Amino acid sequence: MVKLLKAGFFRLKKDVIFWLFIFLTIGIAGFTLFRYTSNEGVSLDKIINEFITYIGFFIAIFVSIFVGKEHSEGIIRNKIIVGHNRISIFLSNLIISVAVSLLCEIIYLLVVFVIGIPLFGKMQMNSTEFMIVLLNTILIIISFCSIYNFISMICSEITISTTICIIVFIAMFIAQGAFSLTAHTNEYIENTFYDENGNKHIISQELNPNYPGDEKVKQARLIYLSIPQGQAMEISNNNLDYLKQMPIYSIALIGIVNILGIYIFSRNGVRFSSLDC
Repeated sequence: MVKLLKAGFFRLKKDVIFWLFIFLTIGIAGFTLFRYTSNEGVSLDKIINEFITYIGFFIAIFVSIFVGKEHSEGIIRNKIIVGHNRISIFLSNLIISVAVSLLCEIIYLLVVFVIGIPLFGKMQMNSTEFMIVLLNTILIIISFCSIYNFISMICSEITISTTICIIVFIAMFIAQGAFSLTAHTNEYIENTFYDENGNKHIISQELNPNYPGDEKVKQARLIYLSIPQGQAMEISNNNLDYLKQMPIYSIALIGIVNILGIYIFSRNGVRFSSLDC
């Protein structure tokens, strides 16, 4: 495993997509800061959490091309020939994908903190809330990497695997949007106001005529939070209501996808290519 990781990280030095991912991250951080400079009342929290909205798409492209090259250039074939087992090959590519994605998240945060704090002030989140948000962000990134690594490892055609990964991201984006409205529907409509300290006060409540019922809301929320992009939108919108539940969904998804991926990839041991997509 260590040799596979060293070889994989060494490849990154000359990988164009990797460097494009890095510079694109810096560009997005700068553009996001610039976009909000003219908006009064925008907190640093909003800018910090903005990147998670887009990162799933960039991970889809990076992972599918990085792993796809290993198929097309015969690197996976050579790894198997020299005696590396398929589980190690699968997991090493996952670890590299996660490491690159987390590096980009760190770079984004560094740029936002260095430039954003003088412009927008400190975070409104306390340190505990920030750490919980960061934990969820890390798990969402690992979830994205797991899904795309799974697809790319079992599909040997780089063009097809890249296309599938992008379609999967679009499908997740559409799905979270479809379930979001129901998942966030409340039984009561509240009339509220905020005092000068930012505290919320409820003036009155009335039944929501469009409330679909507790069961439908629970089902929609379950599906919505099971989708990595759904969790990403929660963080991006600074909705902290489900932060303690989200890691459970993420860990379950990461476990299921990787166990299934390792099983399928290992079952193709007779051939030096994976599934013929």
